[in-house]
Amino acid sequence: MRPTKKRRIDQETLEVEVNQIIRLEDHLKNAIDDGKSLNGLSDLLKIAEKEMGRPQLLHKCLYAIYRTFSLLISNDWFNSSGPRSQNAVLVRQWLFKRLDQFFDLLGELFQHAEPLIKEAATQIPLTLLKQLSSSVSSATETPQIHYRTFRYIIPKYLRAKSSLAILVGLVNQYNDIRWFTLREIPRILHQVSPIERDDILIENTLSLLEKVDNMPKAKTEIKSFYIPELAKPPKDLAMSKPSEEDEELSDEDDWRKYFDSKESSEPADANTPDGRTSQFSTHRKLFYVQSHRVQFSGAWLALLQYIKSSPEHSNRVLSILHHTIMPNLTQPIQLMDWIGACIEFDGATALLAFNALFVLIQEHNLDYPDFYTRLYALLDKNILHVRYRARFFRLLELFLSSTHLPANLLASFIKRLARLSLSAPPPAIIMLIPFTYNILKRHPSLMAMIHREVDSLDLDPFLPDEPSPFLTNAISSSLWELNTHRLHYAAPISAMAQIFSEPFTKPSYVQEDFLDHTYGTLYTAEAKRRIVKEPAINIDTPKHLFGQRLENDSEWRNVKDPCNIWI
Repeated sequence: MRPTKKRRIDQETLEVEVNQIIRLEDHLKNAIDDGKSLNGLSDLLKIAEKEMGRPQLLHKCLYAIYRTFSLLISNDWFNSSGPRSQNAVLVRQWLFKRLDQFFDLLGELFQHAEPLIKEAATQIPLTLLKQLSSSVSSATETPQIHYRTFRYIIPKYLRAKSSLAILVGLVNQYNDIRWFTLREIPRILHQVSPIERDDILIENTLSLLEKVDNMPKAKTEIKSFYIPELAKPPKDLAMSKPSEEDEELSDEDDWRKYFDSKESSEPADANTPDGRTSQFSTHRKLFYVQSHRVQFSGAWLALLQYIKSSPEHSNRVLSILHHTIMPNLTQPIQLMDWIGACIEFDGATALLAFNALFVLIQEHNLDYPDFYTRLYALLDKNILHVRYRARFFRLLELFLSSTHLPANLLASFIKRLARLSLSAPPPAIIMLIPFTYNILKRHPSLMAMIHREVDSLDLDPFLPDEPSPFLTNAISSSLWELNTHRLHYAAPISAMAQIFSEPFTKPSYVQEDFLDHTYGTLYTAEAKRRIVKEPAINIDTPKHLFGQRLENDSEWRNVKDPCNIWI
């Protein structure tokens, strides 16, 4: 099929425009070699901005601009070790403005529908960053990243969902990219106005941080670097004068300063763990595990201030806090305020917050006197009906596992749960009975609660509305609620409730065996249970479900309905 006239015209127009881009690129190559005017670079940028809707032409133009900048970098137009004239400084400033303009253009193309355009837009800034870093390292004879460019392009990756996967891959692959990205996150977040909340930035930052999974544990793990010049370790271990870019570092980079005494007879040896890395150059800091932990801590603490009012985001952080985040923080105790705010939420968020708070109390000596009072407040009418009740019982068993807890505290918990079991579904009661049995077996002083007789429910001394578990008077009450389950309609529950009327000679139950029960599992177990004694049944099999079948409407009219079922 021969092309139409219009198609031929469009093809010819495209060839003319492509030839124009090629001529501009060739002209710029000659200008770079001869040191002449570089105004053709502005023309290429204008073409790219104008033709964003024409992928084929845009693709040609983007790579022409990229090759031009690569040539400028390789010819030291951006960095020079020798003295600079005033004109050279002006040209350099002009080139950086054009480079920023190019990065802005590429940032707009992160969401482009054409895959090749999107790939070019996300890969070119990183490639130019590597080239600029190598150039400035060579010019200054100091291994470093081109921090100006890095600070300019990283926010663009954090504000675009489509480019986040690339940044996550780099952060998990390269130690230097991870270190600089984590250091940059607090600065980016602090630029966000509390009034004009940037939800995309916060969501992407959270997605990035929760996917960081290669934090180094030892110096031997710090091997992979994106910038080749940074990959070579320093020759000696003596402290060196910080490079020019280290002026951006704050005192927070010194993770030892909090524990150091103000007066010291002699400086710490840099070769020992007590040496301060805040006095090291950036290149040297990249080879210290604690320095990576400092940046990791700073990034998380900055982000938590922006998500503390969001239960959804807090849930995501709390679910990975104790096994992914805390081990890599310099001072996990700094999470105390944020975790305390999460306890104010209801449901799963509060439960996960209690887990994190318990870890701080157990492993980091946090003093939180109201822990069990706040935990007791979680035992409301909904706690045995929610889908995360298995996780709740798992954690509650952990929180109440100590044999040093006071008896009146434990009595309040088991009494409150017993009262809630009156309206609980069978799968929840299955969890509750062995849980209570284990506590009673672990604390014999509570045995009176299952042997005490109650003449009238109105005389129960338990105070259900008392917020403090130490003042409910539960230890003077009884667990009559659990005794009622001996007549429960579900056979597994009625059978299990019998254990409270038998001697406590059985070993403690493994709570994990009862946490996954549902209506489905209870029915399956009952249906597959082997019947030892056949139940009594009717001798004659009825022909109809409701007795003799009535043939016509007149006979139905004479049927009495004493229960008013059909009204």
